[in-house]
Amino acid sequence: MRKAIPSPNLTAVLALAALADLLLYRLASHVFLPSQPTWGVARVLADIGLFMSNLGGVLGVVLVATVLSRALRGDTIFPHSMRITVSSIGLFFVLLATAGVLALPVPDRFVSYLRISHAFLAGFVAAGLWHRRCPIRLKLAVTLFAAPIVLQTATMFCQRMGWSASLVGQGGRTAQASTFLALLLSGVLISPRPRRGLQVAVMLGAGLISLALLALAMVRYFGLAQVVALYGLHFDLPVTAGVVGKLYAAMVMAAYVSATVAGAACLTGDAASRLLAYGVVLLATAGHQIEATNQTLFSLCGLCALALGAVRLGDVAVAGAARGSAAPSDPLSHQAHEDA
Repeated sequence: MRKAIPSPNLTAVLALAALADLLLYRLASHVFLPSQPTWGVARVLADIGLFMSNLGGVLGVVLVATVLSRALRGDTIFPHSMRITVSSIGLFFVLLATAGVLALPVPDRFVSYLRISHAFLAGFVAAGLWHRRCPIRLKLAVTLFAAPIVLQTATMFCQRMGWSASLVGQGGRTAQASTFLALLLSGVLISPRPRRGLQVAVMLGAGLISLALLALAMVRYFGLAQVVALYGLHFDLPVTAGVVGKLYAAMVMAAYVSATVAGAACLTGDAASRLLAYGVVLLATAGHQIEATNQTLFSLCGLCALALGAVRLGDVAVAGAARGSAAPSDPLSHQAHEDA
Protein backbone atom coordinates (compact mmCIF):
# COMPACT_ATOMS: atom_id res chain seq x y z
CA MET A 1 0.00 0.00 0.00
CA ARG A 2 1.40 3.38 -0.97
CA LYS A 3 2.31 5.75 1.83
CA ALA A 4 0.38 9.01 2.02
CA ILE A 5 3.09 11.00 3.77
CA PRO A 6 6.91 10.70 3.57
CA SER A 7 7.28 8.78 6.84
CA PRO A 8 5.37 8.47 10.11
CA ASN A 9 8.65 9.34 11.86
CA LEU A 10 8.51 12.82 10.34
CA THR A 11 5.04 13.23 11.80
CA ALA A 12 6.41 12.11 15.17
CA VAL A 13 9.11 14.78 14.97
CA LEU A 14 6.43 17.35 14.19
CA ALA A 15 4.41 16.20 17.22
CA LEU A 16 7.50 16.62 19.44
CA ALA A 17 8.15 20.04 17.93
CA ALA A 18 4.53 21.02 18.63
CA LEU A 19 4.93 19.99 22.29
CA ALA A 20 8.15 22.01 22.51
CA ASP A 21 6.45 24.97 20.84
CA LEU A 22 3.73 24.85 23.50
CA LEU A 23 5.94 24.29 26.55
CA LEU A 24 9.12 26.19 25.68
CA TYR A 25 8.00 28.88 23.24
CA ARG A 26 4.40 29.84 23.97
CA LEU A 27 4.67 29.27 27.74
CA ALA A 28 8.25 29.38 29.01
CA SER A 29 9.61 32.07 26.67
CA HIS A 30 6.54 34.31 26.69
CA VAL A 31 5.24 33.85 30.24
CA PHE A 32 7.76 32.46 32.73
CA LEU A 33 11.16 33.56 31.41
CA PRO A 34 12.46 37.15 31.19
CA SER A 35 11.58 38.94 27.97
CA GLN A 36 15.26 39.36 27.04
CA PRO A 37 17.30 36.57 28.70
CA THR A 38 21.01 37.19 28.25
CA TRP A 39 22.66 34.15 29.86
CA GLY A 40 22.19 30.91 31.76
CA VAL A 41 19.39 28.37 31.63
CA ALA A 42 16.80 30.98 30.65
CA ARG A 43 18.71 31.86 27.47
CA VAL A 44 19.20 28.18 26.56
CA LEU A 45 15.50 27.39 27.05
CA ALA A 46 14.48 30.45 25.04
CA ASP A 47 16.79 29.50 22.17
CA ILE A 48 15.60 25.89 22.17
CA GLY A 49 11.98 27.02 22.23
CA LEU A 50 12.51 29.38 19.29
CA PHE A 51 14.35 26.69 17.33
CA MET A 52 11.66 24.07 17.93
CA SER A 53 8.94 26.55 17.02
CA ASN A 54 10.67 27.34 13.72
CA LEU A 55 11.32 23.65 13.11
CA GLY A 56 7.66 22.88 13.73
CA GLY A 57 6.60 25.55 11.26
CA VAL A 58 8.91 24.27 8.52
CA LEU A 59 7.95 20.63 9.08
CA GLY A 60 4.28 21.61 9.14
CA VAL A 61 4.56 23.31 5.75
CA VAL A 62 6.40 20.30 4.29
CA LEU A 63 3.86 17.78 5.57
CA VAL A 64 0.82 19.82 4.54
CA ALA A 65 2.27 20.37 1.07
CA THR A 66 3.09 16.66 0.71
CA VAL A 67 -0.32 15.44 1.82
CA LEU A 68 -2.34 17.97 -0.16
CA SER A 69 -0.27 17.48 -3.32
CA ARG A 70 -1.66 13.94 -3.46
CA ALA A 71 -5.18 15.32 -3.89
CA LEU A 72 -4.46 15.49 -7.62
CA ARG A 73 -3.11 11.94 -7.85
CA GLY A 74 -3.51 8.78 -5.87
CA ASP A 75 -6.32 7.61 -3.67
CA THR A 76 -5.77 9.13 -0.21
CA ILE A 77 -8.39 11.11 1.69
CA PHE A 78 -10.26 13.05 -0.95
CA PRO A 79 -12.57 11.64 -3.62
CA HIS A 80 -11.93 12.54 -7.24
CA SER A 81 -14.57 15.30 -7.26
CA MET A 82 -12.75 17.20 -4.50
CA ARG A 83 -9.17 16.98 -5.69
CA ILE A 84 -8.89 20.05 -7.90
CA THR A 85 -10.67 22.27 -5.37
CA VAL A 86 -8.58 20.95 -2.47
CA SER A 87 -5.35 21.36 -4.42
CA SER A 88 -6.15 24.95 -5.37
CA ILE A 89 -7.07 25.99 -1.83
CA GLY A 90 -4.17 23.92 -0.48
CA LEU A 91 -1.66 25.71 -2.69
CA PHE A 92 -3.02 29.06 -1.49
CA PHE A 93 -2.79 27.90 2.14
CA VAL A 94 0.77 26.60 1.74
CA LEU A 95 1.94 29.88 0.20
CA LEU A 96 0.41 31.94 3.02
CA ALA A 97 1.68 29.54 5.69
CA THR A 98 5.18 29.63 4.21
CA ALA A 99 5.12 33.42 4.32
CA GLY A 100 4.01 33.28 7.95
CA VAL A 101 6.68 30.75 8.96
CA LEU A 102 9.43 32.72 7.22
CA ALA A 103 8.11 35.99 8.69
CA LEU A 104 7.80 37.58 5.26
CA PRO A 105 6.11 41.00 5.09
CA VAL A 106 2.51 40.42 4.01
CA PRO A 107 -0.62 42.57 4.45
CA ASP A 108 -2.67 42.00 7.59
CA ARG A 109 -5.63 40.77 5.58
CA PHE A 110 -3.57 37.75 4.51
CA VAL A 111 -3.91 36.41 8.05
CA SER A 112 -7.66 36.27 7.51
CA TYR A 113 -7.13 34.51 4.18
CA LEU A 114 -4.92 31.97 5.93
CA ARG A 115 -7.62 31.27 8.52
CA ILE A 116 -10.32 30.98 5.85
CA SER A 117 -8.32 28.56 3.69
CA HIS A 118 -7.44 26.61 6.85
CA ALA A 119 -11.14 26.23 7.67
CA PHE A 120 -11.98 25.10 4.13
CA LEU A 121 -9.24 22.47 4.17
CA ALA A 122 -10.31 21.21 7.60
CA GLY A 123 -13.88 20.85 6.34
CA PHE A 124 -12.70 19.07 3.18
CA VAL A 125 -10.62 16.60 5.21
CA ALA A 126 -13.64 15.72 7.35
CA ALA A 127 -16.00 15.53 4.36
CA GLY A 128 -13.54 13.49 2.27
CA LEU A 129 -13.06 10.94 5.02
CA TRP A 130 -16.80 10.16 5.04
CA HIS A 131 -16.38 8.90 1.44
CA ARG A 132 -13.75 6.35 2.49
CA ARG A 133 -14.10 2.91 4.02
CA CYS A 134 -12.81 3.29 7.56
CA PRO A 135 -14.18 3.00 11.11
CA ILE A 136 -17.12 5.32 11.72
CA ARG A 137 -15.74 6.26 15.14
CA LEU A 138 -12.68 7.78 13.46
CA LYS A 139 -14.87 9.65 10.98
CA LEU A 140 -16.74 11.15 13.93
CA ALA A 141 -13.48 12.04 15.67
CA VAL A 142 -12.09 13.90 12.65
CA THR A 143 -15.41 15.72 12.17
CA LEU A 144 -15.52 16.81 15.81
CA PHE A 145 -11.95 18.12 15.65
CA ALA A 146 -12.61 19.93 12.35
CA ALA A 147 -15.83 21.59 13.56
CA PRO A 148 -14.15 24.11 15.95
CA ILE A 149 -11.79 25.27 13.19
CA VAL A 150 -14.72 26.01 10.88
CA LEU A 151 -16.75 27.63 13.67
CA GLN A 152 -13.88 29.85 14.80
CA THR A 153 -13.30 31.08 11.26
CA ALA A 154 -17.01 31.74 10.79
CA THR A 155 -17.00 33.69 14.05
CA MET A 156 -14.00 35.72 12.88
CA PHE A 157 -15.80 36.50 9.62
CA CYS A 158 -18.94 37.63 11.48
CA GLN A 159 -16.83 39.85 13.71
CA ARG A 160 -15.02 41.43 10.74
CA MET A 161 -18.36 42.07 9.08
CA GLY A 162 -19.63 43.83 12.21
CA TRP A 163 -22.58 41.51 12.68
CA SER A 164 -24.40 40.87 15.93
CA ALA A 165 -22.14 40.63 18.98
CA SER A 166 -24.39 37.93 20.44
CA LEU A 167 -23.93 35.87 17.26
CA VAL A 168 -20.15 36.22 17.54
CA GLY A 169 -20.19 35.26 21.22
CA GLN A 170 -22.43 32.27 20.60
CA GLY A 171 -20.16 31.08 17.82
CA GLY A 172 -17.10 31.31 20.07
CA ARG A 173 -18.80 29.37 22.87
CA THR A 174 -19.98 26.71 20.42
CA ALA A 175 -16.46 26.32 19.03
CA GLN A 176 -15.02 25.91 22.52
CA ALA A 177 -17.71 23.36 23.45
CA SER A 178 -16.97 21.42 20.27
CA THR A 179 -13.25 21.39 21.09
CA PHE A 180 -13.85 19.97 24.55
CA LEU A 181 -16.34 17.44 23.18
CA ALA A 182 -13.77 16.21 20.66
CA LEU A 183 -11.10 15.86 23.36
CA LEU A 184 -13.55 14.27 25.79
CA LEU A 185 -14.66 11.60 23.30
CA SER A 186 -11.17 10.97 21.89
CA GLY A 187 -10.58 8.20 24.42
CA VAL A 188 -13.61 6.36 23.02
CA LEU A 189 -13.46 7.29 19.35
CA ILE A 190 -9.71 7.12 18.70
CA SER A 191 -8.34 4.57 21.17
CA PRO A 192 -8.02 1.10 19.62
CA ARG A 193 -9.65 -1.82 21.33
CA PRO A 194 -7.01 -3.11 23.78
CA ARG A 195 -5.81 -6.55 22.73
CA ARG A 196 -2.77 -6.98 24.96
CA GLY A 197 -2.01 -6.52 28.62
CA LEU A 198 0.59 -3.88 27.76
CA GLN A 199 -2.01 -1.70 26.05
CA VAL A 200 -4.34 -1.91 29.05
CA ALA A 201 -1.49 -1.09 31.44
CA VAL A 202 -0.36 1.87 29.33
CA MET A 203 -3.90 3.25 29.08
CA LEU A 204 -4.52 2.93 32.82
CA GLY A 205 -1.12 4.33 33.71
CA ALA A 206 -1.43 7.33 31.37
CA GLY A 207 -4.96 8.05 32.58
CA LEU A 208 -4.10 7.86 36.28
CA ILE A 209 -0.91 9.91 35.99
CA SER A 210 -2.55 12.65 33.92
CA LEU A 211 -5.56 12.72 36.24
CA ALA A 212 -3.33 13.05 39.30
CA LEU A 213 -1.27 15.85 37.76
CA LEU A 214 -4.32 17.80 36.57
CA ALA A 215 -6.09 17.37 39.90
CA LEU A 216 -2.98 18.63 41.73
CA ALA A 217 -2.76 21.63 39.40
CA MET A 218 -6.44 22.47 39.84
CA VAL A 219 -6.37 22.18 43.65
CA ARG A 220 -2.93 23.38 44.69
CA TYR A 221 -1.64 25.44 41.72
CA PHE A 222 -4.78 26.82 40.15
CA GLY A 223 -3.11 30.12 39.19
CA LEU A 224 -0.47 28.22 37.23
CA ALA A 225 -3.19 26.14 35.55
CA GLN A 226 -4.99 29.35 34.54
CA VAL A 227 -1.82 30.76 32.97
CA VAL A 228 -1.14 27.58 31.03
CA ALA A 229 -4.74 27.39 29.81
CA LEU A 230 -4.89 31.05 28.80
CA TYR A 231 -1.50 31.61 27.20
CA GLY A 232 -0.75 28.10 26.03
CA LEU A 233 -4.06 26.57 24.96
CA HIS A 234 -5.98 29.85 24.56
CA PHE A 235 -9.06 29.21 26.64
CA ASP A 236 -10.21 30.88 29.82
CA LEU A 237 -10.24 28.79 32.99
CA PRO A 238 -12.44 30.67 35.50
CA VAL A 239 -12.12 30.34 39.24
CA THR A 240 -13.69 27.06 40.34
CA ALA A 241 -16.17 28.63 42.74
CA GLY A 242 -19.64 27.15 42.81
CA VAL A 243 -21.12 24.12 41.17
CA VAL A 244 -20.82 25.45 37.60
CA GLY A 245 -17.15 26.30 37.99
CA LYS A 246 -16.34 22.92 39.49
CA LEU A 247 -18.20 21.13 36.71
CA TYR A 248 -16.32 23.14 34.11
CA ALA A 249 -12.97 22.30 35.74
CA ALA A 250 -13.95 18.63 35.89
CA MET A 251 -14.86 18.71 32.19
CA VAL A 252 -11.47 20.22 31.32
CA MET A 253 -9.69 17.53 33.34
CA ALA A 254 -11.75 14.75 31.79
CA ALA A 255 -11.12 16.08 28.27
CA TYR A 256 -7.34 16.15 28.57
CA VAL A 257 -7.20 12.85 30.48
CA SER A 258 -9.22 11.27 27.66
CA ALA A 259 -6.87 12.72 25.02
CA THR A 260 -3.86 11.44 26.98
CA VAL A 261 -5.35 7.95 27.20
CA ALA A 262 -6.13 7.95 23.47
CA GLY A 263 -2.62 9.04 22.53
CA ALA A 264 -0.95 6.52 24.85
CA ALA A 265 -3.15 3.67 23.63
CA CYS A 266 -2.44 4.43 19.98
CA LEU A 267 1.32 4.65 20.56
CA THR A 268 1.37 0.98 21.55
CA GLY A 269 -0.29 -0.11 18.29
CA ASP A 270 0.85 -0.48 14.71
CA ALA A 271 2.02 2.28 12.35
CA ALA A 272 -1.52 3.42 11.52
CA SER A 273 -2.43 3.64 15.21
CA ARG A 274 0.73 5.61 15.97
CA LEU A 275 -0.28 8.04 13.25
CA LEU A 276 -3.54 8.56 15.15
CA ALA A 277 -1.52 9.27 18.30
CA TYR A 278 0.54 11.94 16.54
CA GLY A 279 -2.69 13.52 15.29
CA VAL A 280 -4.10 13.70 18.82
CA VAL A 281 -0.90 15.34 20.10
CA LEU A 282 -0.88 17.91 17.30
CA LEU A 283 -4.53 18.81 17.76
CA ALA A 284 -4.27 18.99 21.56
CA THR A 285 -1.18 21.21 21.51
CA ALA A 286 -2.61 23.53 18.85
CA GLY A 287 -5.02 24.79 21.51
CA HIS A 288 -8.59 25.96 21.45
CA GLN A 289 -8.23 29.32 19.72
CA ILE A 290 -6.10 29.24 16.57
CA GLU A 291 -4.03 32.43 16.37
CA ALA A 292 -0.48 31.85 15.06
CA THR A 293 0.61 30.31 11.76
CA ASN A 294 2.21 27.37 13.56
CA GLN A 295 -1.09 26.53 15.22
CA THR A 296 -2.89 26.38 11.88
CA LEU A 297 -0.21 24.01 10.59
CA PHE A 298 -0.29 21.82 13.70
CA SER A 299 -4.06 21.50 13.67
CA LEU A 300 -4.27 20.77 9.94
CA CYS A 301 -1.43 18.23 10.15
CA GLY A 302 -3.20 16.67 13.12
CA LEU A 303 -6.43 16.33 11.15
CA CYS A 304 -4.57 14.85 8.18
CA ALA A 305 -2.75 12.40 10.47
CA LEU A 306 -6.05 11.24 11.98
CA ALA A 307 -7.64 10.93 8.54
CA LEU A 308 -4.71 9.07 6.99
CA GLY A 309 -4.48 6.76 9.99
CA ALA A 310 -8.19 6.01 9.63
CA VAL A 311 -7.76 5.32 5.89
CA ARG A 312 -4.88 2.93 6.57
CA LEU A 313 -6.87 1.08 9.22
CA GLY A 314 -9.79 0.85 6.80
CA ASP A 315 -7.53 -0.52 4.04
CA VAL A 316 -6.12 -3.14 6.42
CA ALA A 317 -9.63 -4.18 7.49
CA VAL A 318 -10.80 -4.44 3.86
CA ALA A 319 -7.71 -6.48 2.90
CA GLY A 320 -8.24 -8.78 5.89
CA ALA A 321 -11.89 -9.29 4.98
CA ALA A 322 -10.95 -10.04 1.37
CA ARG A 323 -8.41 -12.66 2.45
CA GLY A 324 -10.92 -14.19 4.85
CA SER A 325 -13.65 -14.44 2.20
CA ALA A 326 -11.25 -15.83 -0.40
CA ALA A 327 -9.75 -18.47 1.87
CA PRO A 328 -12.63 -21.05 1.75
CA SER A 329 -12.72 -20.99 -2.06
CA ASP A 330 -8.98 -21.56 -2.39
CA PRO A 331 -8.58 -25.30 -3.20
CA LEU A 332 -4.97 -25.43 -2.07
CA SER A 333 -5.63 -23.87 1.33
CA HIS A 334 -8.76 -26.00 1.71
CA GLN A 335 -6.79 -29.18 0.98
CA ALA A 336 -4.04 -28.12 3.38
CA HIS A 337 -6.66 -27.53 6.07
CA GLU A 338 -8.11 -31.00 5.50
CA ASP A 339 -4.66 -32.60 5.59
CA ALA A 340 -3.93 -30.86 8.88
